Amino acid sequence: MQRATITQVLTFGTCRLGPFELMRHVIPLVSRMAAFLAVTGSVVGGVIGQETFEAPIFSPIWTQTNKVVIQTKGGAEPTHGFAHFGSAGSQLQGNLASNGLSDFYIEFSFRTGDATNRQFHFQVSSLKDANSPFSASAINLYCDGVKGWGFCLGDKEYASWQPIAGLPNITPDSWYRLRFIGRDWGGARACFSLQLSLPDGNKVVTPATNLIYVEGSGSRLEPARHFAFTNTRDSNAGFDVAEVTICEITPYKGPVMKGVDATTLSGKVMCGYQGWFGAPGDGNPERGWRHWTKQRGPLADGNAKVDLWPDVSELNATERFLTDFKLPDGRTAEVFSSFQKPTVLRHFNWMKDYGIDGVFVQRFANGLQNRSTREYCNTVLANCREGANLNGRAYAVMYDLSGLRSGRIDEVINDWRALRREMVITDDSSYLHHRGKPVVAVWGVGFNDHRDYSLEECRRFIEFLKHDPEAGGCTVMLGVPAHWRELKADAVNDPLLLDIVAMADIVSPWTVGRYTNPEDAASYAEHSLKPDLVWCHERGIECLPVVFPGFSWHNMYDKPSDQIPRLHGQFLWSQILCSETSQCFDGIRRHV
Repeated sequence: MQRATITQVLTFGTCRLGPFELMRHVIPLVSRMAAFLAVTGSVVGGVIGQETFEAPIFSPIWTQTNKVVIQTKGGAEPTHGFAHFGSAGSQLQGNLASNGLSDFYIEFSFRTGDATNRQFHFQVSSLKDANSPFSASAINLYCDGVKGWGFCLGDKEYASWQPIAGLPNITPDSWYRLRFIGRDWGGARACFSLQLSLPDGNKVVTPATNLIYVEGSGSRLEPARHFAFTNTRDSNAGFDVAEVTICEITPYKGPVMKGVDATTLSGKVMCGYQGWFGAPGDGNPERGWRHWTKQRGPLADGNAKVDLWPDVSELNATERFLTDFKLPDGRTAEVFSSFQKPTVLRHFNWMKDYGIDGVFVQRFANGLQNRSTREYCNTVLANCREGANLNGRAYAVMYDLSGLRSGRIDEVINDWRALRREMVITDDSSYLHHRGKPVVAVWGVGFNDHRDYSLEECRRFIEFLKHDPEAGGCTVMLGVPAHWRELKADAVNDPLLLDIVAMADIVSPWTVGRYTNPEDAASYAEHSLKPDLVWCHERGIECLPVVFPGFSWHNMYDKPSDQIPRLHGQFLWSQILCSETSQCFDGIRRHV
């Protein structure tokens, strides 16, 4: 079994560099990258319209509401309402975007009320004029109790409509959740696909088996601008629509540089990319200083949170932000912002220059319920995605559960759903895969520092990542305490932790601060890491050690300065050698 090597700081797998050549490259990199790697942007897709029909009046997203009646209770979600289409000509039409959407989905719940003539129509139009005949330049979708599912492009008779394979027939008086996904509208490969839930289910699970491409059909789908639900038959007992969500999808469509092999973690040099630094004037939705300072107020003496100052000499003037500190020559000291796209792209360019294969982009679970924090994190992730593609690097998402309150694991689950739906990140060629599946890391499982979330919640999240029919199918890496296997020291004394680790594909013990010198690092490798490997290999799990160059929390927590000395790189290198002798990876080719 091949073994990968990863780190939250710096880890070296099947290295291409010997010890002296490696240190020559690493030391300058660590000095200028340490602030954003720590010890361890762009507009992003998302919901652009929602309707739950809880109010007796229509929301502004609707432009036409012919013969449609709102019921404020009894919808697919019992406390929400629905719109009833009870007669021929009933129509609810809404706008998507004035300039049109190229990649998007429209998701809604529906039910029919007639066992014989159950039918409803759904349309998505590219027309710039919403008042023009809606059937032209549109995808027309119908669901019929007898004929099943069908569609046509533009204005055509029912006889010419094409059947849709894969979707089951519908049962009257049952709610279904349907997702209509449009991709590349306005491009050469415009297409749409459909996903449907089980009866009275709220998760789409059944995809249509024939993804329909419009290219070569004689018609061209321009970006989508409008959509509508329509009742066309008097004999129909009508249908209902509830819980409508409109969302823009933002896949990466820019240039791609051929670089590292993102289909495997084996032999990779990976870092943790926290991306949490912000500054006044950088445009981030949270405003003000972010992570540079201990409290509100300027980045000044007594309020600095970091122990290392970044080298910003290669950054453009618009990427540098003034502080209240002065350099020895009298100039005002400046820092960077993780919210600036040019800065993030430059970080990935540095990674290419210094042989770092990629990063785990951190998402801190305790902030995901806050919209501005989520927007900030999404922008950083989008910029990392672009940087990885432009520089031939790999990237993956890492959820840090630290600070998550009990009972809020669903916020993290829903966040991953949104990333897969709205950014479709796992479809990206630079997104890291391993064992044929996208990699997702979950950090903070089993630590004994009185975390509010439970091991049971961790287990549920991992089961979701591995087995959910829509957002699962992932290779799961767990960040666990250094003494997880023995259930002691930094680990909780709970056998459930071992059951959870056994569910993982990769385990990565967190060793930062667990030893402070090369001798202790060697002792840890001999007495903990080697037995960990035996345990993992017996269960088909890969083990990925963490190495770190040193540590200091002097300004953040008033700890001793230079708490774990770097020893001019020897501390870092000693950990790499210990991992090699523990047979954690294929081997380091040393050139002495």
